Amino acid sequence: MWVNYIRPKVIANCIQLARYSSKPSKPEVPKNPLASVYSASSQSANGIIYDKKPFKVRLEAGKTYHWCLCGRSKSQPLCDGTHKDVFLKITQRPIRFTVEKTKDYWLCNCKQTKLRPFCDGTHKQKEIQEATSIRV
Repeated sequence: MWVNYIRPKVIANCIQLARYSSKPSKPEVPKNPLASVYSASSQSANGIIYDKKPFKVRLEAGKTYHWCLCGRSKSQPLCDGTHKDVFLKITQRPIRFTVEKTKDYWLCNCKQTKLRPFCDGTHKQKEIQEATSIRV
């Protein structure tokens, strides 16, 4: 009689443990709805590495933001217009983007992401971690 009582609990515990031991799913990386509207998203060159880790920012749905691609903005990860200084001869332009939901997002600070402006984990690569950060 006690076997019928214990067996369902043991099975339930095994199922629960199996869920915890499985690999966690990768977080969904958001898309920039404005990527096809503005040509700056298709720039081939990346900016200088500002930082070797992403920056968590609370973004509002529908609002337009300008992510710094050149890596020289003083208000990282967003653009402050430093790229307009003619003496610096910066060729990269900021990436305009918006988000569909108001929440926290991870924005790239190494400026090497393929999913501009969102972090795609590129900063974890050996060559990025060994690079010398240049902050202006």
